[in-house]
Amino acid sequence: MKLKCGRYFWAICFGILLTGFTVYAVLDIFVIQRAYKKNATEINDAMFDVTPVVVASPTPSIPEPTKLPDVTPTLGPTSTPTPTPTPSIFTEEEYVSDNYYSNDHLVVSMTDYRVCETNVHVGEIWVTSPRYILSAFAKDTYGMHINEKTTVLAKKKEAVLAINGDNYGQRERGYVIRNGVTYRDKGDKVKDAMIFLANGDFLFTYGSNLTPLKDYVEMDAWHAFSFGPVLLDNGEIMVAKNYEIKDNYGSNPRTGIGMIEPNHYIFLVSDGRTSKNKGLSLYEMADFMKELGCTKAFNLDGGGSSTMVFCGRVVNFPTTSGKYSERAVGDILYVR
Repeated sequence: MKLKCGRYFWAICFGILLTGFTVYAVLDIFVIQRAYKKNATEINDAMFDVTPVVVASPTPSIPEPTKLPDVTPTLGPTSTPTPTPTPSIFTEEEYVSDNYYSNDHLVVSMTDYRVCETNVHVGEIWVTSPRYILSAFAKDTYGMHINEKTTVLAKKKEAVLAINGDNYGQRERGYVIRNGVTYRDKGDKVKDAMIFLANGDFLFTYGSNLTPLKDYVEMDAWHAFSFGPVLLDNGEIMVAKNYEIKDNYGSNPRTGIGMIEPNHYIFLVSDGRTSKNKGLSLYEMADFMKELGCTKAFNLDGGGSSTMVFCGRVVNFPTTSGKYSERAVGDILYVR
């Protein structure tokens, strides 16, 4: 009898230990915060002093947002006040309207589209140098599960336009370079990575065939994001139409960054998960970004994280369950 009771006792103890370990492991993966570096606000832009940068071609007037023959803008103001034309798209004095911003190094033109039964919000960006495409960590801290809302981060950084990033802090692997500073050089063999070089170009490294991060650091990597997949590379769509079905992603709110040419970029956020907005599949997103003129594009964290802020105003409809709710995220991309 004692032997039998002893067996029960040890079985119960083992069960308690196993349950405790499982709960801790889940909390460690999804909840427990770890600050690896506080005050992670360094900007290592010395590379721009030696790296030739392709400057966007001047134009005598403000470029019109890209118009698509099969897509009709349905949201936002019906007209855009136009500042006095200058020899460049950049203006010596700061200019701000409901859907347009310019200063001496940055232009942002906002356009909303209706695509695949979904509202899609596009910020078209011109900069004099990629040094003005910046990133920020939640609470200025590099770590795990440390989050802030995109609106809060955008306000702190005085961002003109901001979108959520790749939420690097939800996993232990995946390249992380922000503003020229390397924080994590462990690759992720599941997720693709995008390397934003100081010359304004995007390079991609695929999860199944990772290139060591040091190779990109030697090429003056300004940012490295790990999420994906790669949407466009050299003008070619890199995701199949049934990719979402295979990976159980479906149509969702999306966030992406695209390059038309060096110093000319697209920030894109789509709505989704509501009765009025189906959301985009990855293929639909890639196809639309190609229509916008992007030659390269990368998918960032989406779903409930997808948020776009222009001049302090949220322009999309962040949601997870159909009700307006902005989710806190680990990082943002922004311009100012």
